[in-house]
Amino acid sequence: MATKAENVSTIYEEVFKNMQRAAESNLKMQQELFQQWGALWPGFPTPQAAWLDKVRDFQKQWTTTISDLANKHREALNQQYQASLDSLEEALRVAESSNPEEFRERAETFMRKTLECVRDISESQMKEFQDAANKWSEFATKATA
Repeated sequence: MATKAENVSTIYEEVFKNMQRAAESNLKMQQELFQQWGALWPGFPTPQAAWLDKVRDFQKQWTTTISDLANKHREALNQQYQASLDSLEEALRVAESSNPEEFRERAETFMRKTLECVRDISESQMKEFQDAANKWSEFATKATA
């Protein structure tokens, strides 16, 4: 009985292999046929290797640049969130003051840190924007050259 099951599974495996080979050869034949028809079509452009290489290089550079900018942006957002958490903790400490003089000192320190944080965030955002604009202008000049 085991030999019949083995024979049946062997037959099915062979049938599937033959079907796979037939499908692969059919696909290959269709690809060759479309390539030949495309070459005969008068208005059909033939790919130029130099132009395709430039497009691929541009795509790689663009992908790398966008990835770098996205990572920098993520890092900046992480810093901003951490700064906001620190500011919240500092604000809660201000509310815990025991006398008016301590409240004034803590409030003044809190305001200075807040203003420094806003300045740092604005500077980093402006720097990111300048970096992105420089990269885009580089790509535009390379694409036209």
